[in-house]
Amino acid sequence: MKSAKWLAVLPVAAFFSGGWLSSVAPTFVLGMPFLMVWNVSWLVLTSLILFVIDRAEGDLDAQAAGGTR
Repeated sequence: MKSAKWLAVLPVAAFFSGGWLSSVAPTFVLGMPFLMVWNVSWLVLTSLILFVIDRAEGDLDAQAAGGTR
């Protein structure tokens, strides 16, 4: 599953699109500034994306070694 590495592009794109999006989004979300909510959300999502990439790469490593994971 080599395409899993392309998921790493999402957090970078989200980081650079947050400033533009904050100009058209509501000022406050859940009582916090929009940009803070955006950054914290993507902090959590980045961890999940990296977990998915790690699992996909682990499967490739196990296949290359001849074992199953």
